[in-house]
Amino acid sequence: MGFIVVPMLGAISPLIALPAITANFGAVAWGAIAIGQSIGMACAVVVELGWSLNGPQRVARSSPKNRNQTLAAALLTKALIFMPMALIAFVAAYMLAPTFKIEAAVVAMGSAAVGMSSTWYFIGTRRPGWILTIESLPKLVAVGLAALAMSLGAPLYSYALAVLAPSLLAPWLTVLATRLRLSDFRRYRPSRVLRVIQFQSLALSARAVSAVYIALPITLVGIAAPAAVPVFAAAERLQRMALTLLQSIPNFMQGWVGSANSASARLDRARKAIVINAAFGVVSGLVFALAAPRVAHIVFSGVIEIPLELSSLSGVLIFIVCTSRATGNIALVALNKVRVIMISAMAGALVGVPAIFLLSARYGPEGALIGELIAEGTVLVIQLVVTLRARRPPAVNLAVS
Repeated sequence: MGFIVVPMLGAISPLIALPAITANFGAVAWGAIAIGQSIGMACAVVVELGWSLNGPQRVARSSPKNRNQTLAAALLTKALIFMPMALIAFVAAYMLAPTFKIEAAVVAMGSAAVGMSSTWYFIGTRRPGWILTIESLPKLVAVGLAALAMSLGAPLYSYALAVLAPSLLAPWLTVLATRLRLSDFRRYRPSRVLRVIQFQSLALSARAVSAVYIALPITLVGIAAPAAVPVFAAAERLQRMALTLLQSIPNFMQGWVGSANSASARLDRARKAIVINAAFGVVSGLVFALAAPRVAHIVFSGVIEIPLELSSLSGVLIFIVCTSRATGNIALVALNKVRVIMISAMAGALVGVPAIFLLSARYGPEGALIGELIAEGTVLVIQLVVTLRARRPPAVNLAVS
């Protein structure tokens, strides 16, 4: 139940603020905030260092002592990377946002700070309640207060701060909840922290490359077709909300697959996970295609409308992403083929970035979504082929050195 409730809250919390933003500051303000979020999400992938990719299955089979040491390593490495990435996010958003530049820049910093989340650890240890209390509820409360404040006349800064504060608070709450000791951190001297970063480099590479076509499309559209940003960003936001809600399925299955006793059992479970996620993707994509136009009218206060053809493209994308979450984050990790994830991400970026840029300039929001479909479809085909051909997974080395 916890793995269902948590993504629901994650999907609901942005809905609270969006009507207040569009009703009080208009579509232009939403476009600026969306650009900030896009840049920040891309930076968050770097901050996250690939822990969400290989971390859950690693801690699922670790002893309590090793789990604490792994978590301490993750928190230290993420904090080290966050400082320069926060500055990069701030400057990039300030330069690219057409208006409300400071607000967009602060939102970018807050979105980058999401990378410091320890959700991956709570997924691997099957503690969704901690995700609820440490990650979801603080964000829900902060965004709710900001929405109320904006409705009463507060500036857009209130939303920007509501994005930043909970993400900075989460690592401290994680330390308290898991009762990490100072000794867990002291064992990681600077040279060892750098080795851990190097150890995570492959998973990071896979995640960082994928961020180009997952997190940056709004920024690319902002460069190629600025007038299309509000509508495309609206479709993207609702689409990502739906995918956040659907994240509960692979979240649960990461620990289920990782806890299997043998490599062959992990492969069997991983293939079942692919079928289940694909089935949910078909149903969810169809529901989204039909419901999104009406939902958008409510969420964006009638300022921004999403046509059926755009929501239909988003529905197809939801199906593809649901399936690739299982082929990549579950199956290929269980097969110890993280390198294939990186290769597929590189292929997706190579075809997706020019497609999003050129098609959005030519066809607007619909063209940008077609570009995303090309990128995600390329990734899925590569991952699916490798997964279906796999017969016997090699042993996985879970040590963090």
